[in-house]
Amino acid sequence: MKRIGLWRCLALSLLLTMLLTSCGEKVAGGPGTAEPTAKASDSVLGSASSPGPDGGTVACVDWVRFETPQDQYDKVSLVVIGKSVSQVGKTSIYGSKATTHLVEVERVLKGNPGEENLRISSMPQTCSGSDSYLDGDPLDAAERVIIFATRQGGEWFTMTPAQGVLPFPKGAELPFH
Repeated sequence: MKRIGLWRCLALSLLLTMLLTSCGEKVAGGPGTAEPTAKASDSVLGSASSPGPDGGTVACVDWVRFETPQDQYDKVSLVVIGKSVSQVGKTSIYGSKATTHLVEVERVLKGNPGEENLRISSMPQTCSGSDSYLDGDPLDAAERVIIFATRQGGEWFTMTPAQGVLPFPKGAELPFH
């Protein structure tokens, strides 16, 4: 009996150590670095980390997939209609490089960005290795889009790599209310 109890205790201790270190550690990456701040019920399921090429920590973040644009709208702090007018730099988040765009805001649907034109970075795919945008940067287009954004470390980022930007041509109806 004592042997089984000891193994259960060790297994539980190991599990707790893994959970606490993988989801709550700081991620190095320079002045634009932001820390994971979302809970599992928000936009991040969890993360694992490993050493990056520059010696900092790289996080591999598992993103929540939203079933509908309404689900995204309900969870995010900022939703705007606009288009990227230029790339204005790079930043780092979760140990990956992110491209920052100057976005011309046509209409604010949710939140208060405080500015007419915003600097918004495209959330990178953190598990892709050296290429942050395997499917292309979703803000790297001159078309009108809906942007779902969150504030991380004082900067705006698209909500997730795959679901932070929706095409929104003139005459289209909003996919949420």
